[in-house]
Amino acid sequence: MRNISIVMLAIISLIAGNLFATFVDVIVKLTAAEVSVYQYIFLRQLAVFTILLPFWLRLSKVQRNPINLKVHCARAVLTNIGGPSAVIAILYLPLATANVIFYSAPLITVLMAKLFFRESITRERLIVTLCGFAGVIVAFRPEYIDLAGFLALVTAFAVAGYNISVKWLPTSHPLNTLFWSNLLTLPITGAIAVFYWQPITQELLILASGACVCLLIYQACCVYAFQRADASAISVAEYSGLIFAALLGWLIFDEAVDIWTISGITLIVLPIMWQSWRENRSQKLSGYQ
Repeated sequence: MRNISIVMLAIISLIAGNLFATFVDVIVKLTAAEVSVYQYIFLRQLAVFTILLPFWLRLSKVQRNPINLKVHCARAVLTNIGGPSAVIAILYLPLATANVIFYSAPLITVLMAKLFFRESITRERLIVTLCGFAGVIVAFRPEYIDLAGFLALVTAFAVAGYNISVKWLPTSHPLNTLFWSNLLTLPITGAIAVFYWQPITQELLILASGACVCLLIYQACCVYAFQRADASAISVAEYSGLIFAALLGWLIFDEAVDIWTISGITLIVLPIMWQSWRENRSQKLSGYQ
């Protein structure tokens, strides 16, 4: 019963995190067209670091230990790859379409978990994951198979690697994990941003600060979820972000949600509902025993 509760909490955490991740996409699409991409990424990560630093300093010396520094460096590199790729994809693709490709990340995460950590994939988990991936394929458009679509796919691989990499880190305070992974992005991003530096505008400040807060919440939710439950059990909850992207794209950018998008989202949502029902049913049966 305790394990079921942990899985449900991890799923809820991922759904909440993906809502805030979609807010990042909205902010980018509204304001990023006229800014330097790497300058934005650098300022965003610098803002994250600035926010985290005073809280991180309150941790004990043991809690502040990065332990496996190589993993934190790898996570920083993935951020430097996935961040700019996501910005370009969002700018040149409809919000829902970009997120359709982004949300192949949960399937990639499950495959990585199986490959690197030998996590078991039950029949139910496999069905739910494959249905979610089928929804991604249905909602995708062949006309978007171009550079922007490729960069969206690069983002998906980067997100999957970033999420699953916490398995190589010992369970520690989530704040410490966030701090080191964000701090180590600054040298590379800053070095590249220097070559594309532009005067700092109001749009850039809004973009960096707004995305910083939303991204911080998203990362915290992911760290909490993936450190406490098997990736194959909870990754499907990340597909919820596609629903948020379609709704916000329609409400804010007047992007049409056609039958293919609706069908794809349906294939994604129904398995999540089915999985939640199964988890709740198992929890109730365990309580009766």
